Amino acid sequence: MHSANLEHEQKLFTAGYRLIAGLDEVGRGALAGPVSVGVAVLDQQNQQILEGLTDSKALTPKRREALIPRIQKWCSYAIGHTTPAEIDVLGMTYALRLAAQRALADLAYRGLYPEAALLDGKHDWLSPPPENLFDSMDPVHRRYEELLHRVWNGANSAVEKGWSGPVTTIIKGDYQCASIAAASVVAKVDRDAFMESLSAENPHYGWVKNKGYGSVAHRQAISEYGPSIYHRLSWSLPATEEQLTNTRIGRSEVLKILGEDGES
Repeated sequence: MHSANLEHEQKLFTAGYRLIAGLDEVGRGALAGPVSVGVAVLDQQNQQILEGLTDSKALTPKRREALIPRIQKWCSYAIGHTTPAEIDVLGMTYALRLAAQRALADLAYRGLYPEAALLDGKHDWLSPPPENLFDSMDPVHRRYEELLHRVWNGANSAVEKGWSGPVTTIIKGDYQCASIAAASVVAKVDRDAFMESLSAENPHYGWVKNKGYGSVAHRQAISEYGPSIYHRLSWSLPATEEQLTNTRIGRSEVLKILGEDGES
């Protein structure tokens, strides 16, 4: 089986970076559940290729799960999530960035501060865009900044707006780049397990099998039962306006019970 290599990491080590983070997302295209970002951190001691490590989508669930203890010994990692309610408010680019910042803050709490990042794909959704005069007028941007402040408050007093190091995007990085592949696997296993746990109280959506993605059976269940509080209500769901309204009310009540403000 093809194994991802360390070519891209070694280039950054040669350039003088000491800790490298590989990042990959899971759940971007799902109708329900969080979007999750895995961050796997390597240092110059990680010179051995982990055999069988590749894009999580190319592995069976059994192979992915078998890799987890090996990845745990091989590198440090963290996983960040953005909830469906947050996705509805922020949109996907901000949601991905927030999930990544949550994972990076988790690493910071453990004393790990990556200096450069390798990101799967061709679009850099991790780096913050250049500031402009209209940011303060944009409610989505303001909401993201509020959530970002919560994420990093206490993680490192020297970091005011979260991690913002250099980013290298790599097309098919989860297939060829070892740190990105590790991030892909840990995020996939974690998110899949979470969706399976949610299925116990929402069995008719079939999340054990579809993990929140838009299978035919999942879409049919949304049409019949309406969306749950775990669905992304801003997406084009096969639901009536009445069903969507009822779900928004239900989700708002749950968020109040959890002590949230209704938007996250």
